[in-house]
Amino acid sequence: MTQPQNPGQNPRQNPAPRPNPAPATVQIAAWLDRRLDATLGFHLPAARLYGIVVNDPLGLADDRPDAAAAARSSFIGEGRDAYALLGGSFGVLARSFDAAAIVTGGWAAPMLADGTMTHRPSRHPDRRRVRAVAVVSDAGVASVLRFEDDPTEQILRSEPGIGDMVDSLEAMWFGNPADLVNLRTTRGGCTRHP
Repeated sequence: MTQPQNPGQNPRQNPAPRPNPAPATVQIAAWLDRRLDATLGFHLPAARLYGIVVNDPLGLADDRPDAAAAARSSFIGEGRDAYALLGGSFGVLARSFDAAAIVTGGWAAPMLADGTMTHRPSRHPDRRRVRAVAVVSDAGVASVLRFEDDPTEQILRSEPGIGDMVDSLEAMWFGNPADLVNLRTTRGGCTRHP
């Protein structure tokens, strides 16, 4: 899926505005989520980074068991800080694949109409355990959510969304590896340390 490079030019640096990544990136995200659903569960102790090689782009959308050969995923590493994982040497390694995915688990809870919350998601009375798979490829960023209390439903998001995670995925994939920084730290956000 990667495009050939012209000598001295990185096609991922300073990309032209990217179109909506559907269907390519969202199909990669859905494919990986189906593979992980059979093995990983929802209670993840740390964020996990995967590299994905696409063997058959047309087979990604197929959810039959033999469609597993449409791509190959490789576990690259894990860490409690997903942003540091993307901004470090594992993030540089992930760029050698057709796509990269960050997989996280946690709690989700409903928000009020004004976008605020009355409780932290983990303490909200209507909380739900969630697994999120965010994938970046040359086509852009897409994600899949799956809830533990409704594990048969995949919520596909082909729009890249906004926020620190999208910014970090794009910086990892499209940026200059020498310039990668932990965006969460430089923006003054909080990180958890073991």
